[in-house]
Amino acid sequence: MTLNTREAALKILLQSADNRTTLDRSLDSVSPELAHLSQPDKNLCHAIVFGVLRHRNFLDHIIRSFSRIPLSRMDLPVLTVLRMALFQLRFLDRIPDFAAIDTSVNLIKTRNGKKTAGFVNGVLRNAVRRFHTMALPDPHTDLMGHITIVHSIPEWLAKRWVDRYGPDQILELCRTINQVPPLTLRTNTLKITRSALSDTLKVAGHSVQLTPLSPDGIYSMESGTRIEALPGFEQGLFAVQDEAAQLVSLILDPKPDQTVLDACAGLGGKTLHMAQIMGGQGQIIAMDTDPDKLSLLEIEARRLGIGNIECRALDLMKAEPSDFPHFFDRVLVDAPCTGLGVLRRNPDTKWKRTFQDIQRMAGRQRKLLNAAANRVKPGGILLYAVCSGEPEENEQVVTAFLEKRKDYALSPIQDCFGLPMDRYFKTFPNGMNMDGFFAARLKRRDRTNQPHEPDPENG
Repeated sequence: MTLNTREAALKILLQSADNRTTLDRSLDSVSPELAHLSQPDKNLCHAIVFGVLRHRNFLDHIIRSFSRIPLSRMDLPVLTVLRMALFQLRFLDRIPDFAAIDTSVNLIKTRNGKKTAGFVNGVLRNAVRRFHTMALPDPHTDLMGHITIVHSIPEWLAKRWVDRYGPDQILELCRTINQVPPLTLRTNTLKITRSALSDTLKVAGHSVQLTPLSPDGIYSMESGTRIEALPGFEQGLFAVQDEAAQLVSLILDPKPDQTVLDACAGLGGKTLHMAQIMGGQGQIIAMDTDPDKLSLLEIEARRLGIGNIECRALDLMKAEPSDFPHFFDRVLVDAPCTGLGVLRRNPDTKWKRTFQDIQRMAGRQRKLLNAAANRVKPGGILLYAVCSGEPEENEQVVTAFLEKRKDYALSPIQDCFGLPMDRYFKTFPNGMNMDGFFAARLKRRDRTNQPHEPDPENG
């Protein structure tokens, strides 16, 4: 089966509406049906999908303003088609109004019939005629309404952020979250220098900039770039990784002669960067509960020419002492989290998370961190990281850990690559042009300095 651009966007959005289905998984599942589309049409499909998810509350506000039927009574496909059309009308200058309306009417007509198509047509034409009459909350008199509607932040999250960041910073953060993030490459320094890779990309006609903090990063300044088409991809000269994620591995600072455990490796972005930092030497064990992710990690390792990684499909919480041949010099816990620091890249997340998710994740993170701590040798380093800025997943996890584990001490992260820090590593999308991350560097005390060290297997 093949799909046109808007049919594909609708299918992806309907699939991703399921809380159990990530946007990435929805995109991957529909990808084979897009093979016949031109690259501009694929880019348009992705622009519609991400745009609807970024601006959903704002689009719904428009629908409420010009529809006689409440949103709660609309079928999800009808509501989604309206959102798609209004995103094109309000945010995509290159698509004429008549084209956005006609394609949307035809799309819903095929699914739901003439009567529903007539309703969609009426709402869209009414909106186009009367956009200028639509009232929007003013940030000076109704900050919460402005954030939730104009910037499409869920109310529960907006309340937390207003209390934490204040009105000025929250507005800048929300504006940044709804922008398209840069494509950031990480130079594979096992094969090429950053300057040489940058020159290669420029010669091929690509606009690039060097990342200001990571010594390995390069920004691609073009929208809709197809990664596989970039020069050097097949040769493994680079990987895709946000600058903040690159800095996490650099903070752990693994050495060539060390043994390293990546306890929650996932697809292995940080695993592979650590191998690169180690010069392809030493040993890294990449562990994850999902064997499919580890298979993709192994494929990427071969593309990059990295061979000092051993993958293990294993749950750290259920691992036995016999599962590990030794203790590790460095352990990274890039823990599963709410992902509220990477909403630019995963805008569906803000519609799927709740405060209860923060609490649930924090409980799991505390257990993971304690289990990983048992695998660090005395004098070794344990790095805890999450792509979330929520205190329950950040400082509170570390504080609870240090209260329990007297064999560990916080190793403050200060002046990180010229970025001023206070004890912890923290990044934000606004003002930094990178994802939101948190990291804490923890050092296990030498045995000679810890007379009451917990048993390594039961601590």
